[in-house]
Amino acid sequence: MDLLFKREQTSARFLKVAFKLWGKVEVSEEEQALIKRYNFGEASLIDGLQDNHLRNSVFVGLLGGLVAYIILGFLPDTLTNLLTLAATVGAGYWFFHKTRETIYVKDLLHGRHFTCLSIVDLARKEAWLEQQVAILRQVMESAKHWDGAESINIPALPKDEAKELMLAAA
Repeated sequence: MDLLFKREQTSARFLKVAFKLWGKVEVSEEEQALIKRYNFGEASLIDGLQDNHLRNSVFVGLLGGLVAYIILGFLPDTLTNLLTLAATVGAGYWFFHKTRETIYVKDLLHGRHFTCLSIVDLARKEAWLEQQVAILRQVMESAKHWDGAESINIPALPKDEAKELMLAAA
């Protein structure tokens, strides 16, 4: 399994520089078979918690629909309504997927773009992706041996260590 990165910088609004990162995972045929067998493509590699993300996506969709309605107002009512609905759903869907922080395995199998505000954010995103792909790699390795049963001995810990373990789990 290889993790590929492409970096670029572009001019953004107000003379700032935007950093763009593209990441993709290349897998062998054996790994591709494991991904297909266990449906890893739909697995969430990184869960991004984004407050109000869905609400913002609905707002962008409605704004796109309003703009479409104003522009298409000269068409017959049925066609205008249909195209406005398509613009509303399309704009909301596009914004939701363009800005979501949740990363699925399938995103990296096909390649995904990330926008970073600074070079430091870009470096953090690369390190974050590298770590998560390393975990995926180990999960896929363990998937090769999921058949059968395994017995694991869990020894009793000394009192102080047991207390620390219980407190850490709470």
